[in-house]
Amino acid sequence: SRLAGRRPPGGLGAPVVKAALLHPRLHLALRLLLGFVFVYASLDKIWDPAAFAKIVYQWQVVGPVPSNLVAVTLPWVELVAGLLLIAGVWKRESALVVALMLVVFIVAAGTVMARGIDVENCGCVSVAKAGPPSACPPAWTKGVGWFLVSRNLVFLGAALTLALVAPRGRP
Repeated sequence: SRLAGRRPPGGLGAPVVKAALLHPRLHLALRLLLGFVFVYASLDKIWDPAAFAKIVYQWQVVGPVPSNLVAVTLPWVELVAGLLLIAGVWKRESALVVALMLVVFIVAAGTVMARGIDVENCGCVSVAKAGPPSACPPAWTKGVGWFLVSRNLVFLGAALTLALVAPRGRP
């Protein structure tokens, strides 16, 4: 083929992606983004573990006793991992914890979707009951569905970048 061994014009392609993934500012931005998302996500669940336990049980992935255990421990793991990412302490380890949580969330969402369970509030960032329908945020962003899975896949990519790719230099 005529294109074999050729690079795109302007030096675009793998070298650009590699340079971007190694850039310390990207790592800083990803750390802060994931850290703040997970800290924010943990707060409402920490304040109201009983409401969060009901949401976890609604997913029908585990029984009532494990749901209570998840409701009490998961928000604290989210909080600590988020704070460590923000502080820049144990960056790779906390990013790996976040990545593992995201894999569990994605698999759980997949099972809920495959079984046709209607979960109005995923419990991702709030334990509040769903209010009346509104245009903001749009309905397709609520509950367990493809938007949730897609968002978590993007977060998983960010977490894996932080866990597996060492930045060059310091931010």
